[in-house]
Amino acid sequence: MTSYKTYLLVLFIAAMGAFWLTPFAAWLAYRIGAIDLPNARKVHARPTPRLGGVAVVLGFCLPWIALYLLRNPVSLAFQNYERLFGTLLLGVFAMLALGVYDDCKGADASKKFIAQIVIALGLWIGGFRIEAIDNPWGLEAIEVGVFSLPVTVLWIVGVTNAINLLDGIDGLVAGVTACIALSLAVINALSGNIVVTLLTLALAGACLGFLAHNHAPAHIFLGDSGSLCIGLVLACIGVISIFNQGRGAASSILTVPLILFSLPLFDTLRVMVIRLSRGVSIFQADRSHVHHRLLDLGMNHRQAAWTLYGVAGSTGLLAIVLSLLDGVQQIIVSAIFGALAVGAYGLWRIRVRRLAEEDIESS
Repeated sequence: MTSYKTYLLVLFIAAMGAFWLTPFAAWLAYRIGAIDLPNARKVHARPTPRLGGVAVVLGFCLPWIALYLLRNPVSLAFQNYERLFGTLLLGVFAMLALGVYDDCKGADASKKFIAQIVIALGLWIGGFRIEAIDNPWGLEAIEVGVFSLPVTVLWIVGVTNAINLLDGIDGLVAGVTACIALSLAVINALSGNIVVTLLTLALAGACLGFLAHNHAPAHIFLGDSGSLCIGLVLACIGVISIFNQGRGAASSILTVPLILFSLPLFDTLRVMVIRLSRGVSIFQADRSHVHHRLLDLGMNHRQAAWTLYGVAGSTGLLAIVLSLLDGVQQIIVSAIFGALAVGAYGLWRIRVRRLAEEDIESS
């Protein structure tokens, strides 16, 4: 019972911290010129501060102070992993600096990508390493070996950018991240992984606290300072939660990881394919994201956001169920879910095409 009270305290402190610090982040954004101006591609109609990442990061960090004031098994477990937490915070603040610079001055996409790789390398050196992947058939884990570095960097940079690209409408990233983080918290609490449970609850709390200001109509945006940092934290949590944990936690790269992160990864891969098929750079901004398509179908910001919250919540619930099953059962359930998802996506594509045809005929 003590553990769960501490977990709730971490969630509460992070949420309240982010909530009360968001007005400060908005004030700071106006002071340093981190303002998002409307244009043809964007969906907001008035200048809006975009430094929400400052509030989210500070809200994420606040619970760690409280854990030093407590003396129970949860706080002691946290203190035993000070080096890992320190490494994560260094990476987060490095990414925050990159995001703040981009929000204020604008940064070249290729340079941002290089900086993200450097940060991922630092995290790998500090202990965030994918060294083994559970075998989906229940056999011994597959050792990554010499590929640990490239696999880890690819995962961290990939998830970071997937979350960054998903940030297109009010409240979307904060809400989707909260769903993913809370799902990971349940998975790791059930498996007894105290450290990851603390991280996920702090991230979920910070996102929920910020969401009160960011839900449509948003008074402040995450900006790259927020979406990049959230993506980085999620990626690092994935490294120590989903991989290298044995059968007691989430397992198998073929099931739980892809299910849990399916929404941001699917959106990223889909956008990349569309841009490559058009012969343009994958870094070129456009309106091909899933949330843009939902808006084109006639949804408003809130409806589109809540639709995608539902998707993230459903995949999170499925990930929790899968984490309790063995390898073969995971694959069977995942196959059924995959078939349903493909069918739903096909019906959605048919609906989009019909609406497009109706628009052409009416014009």
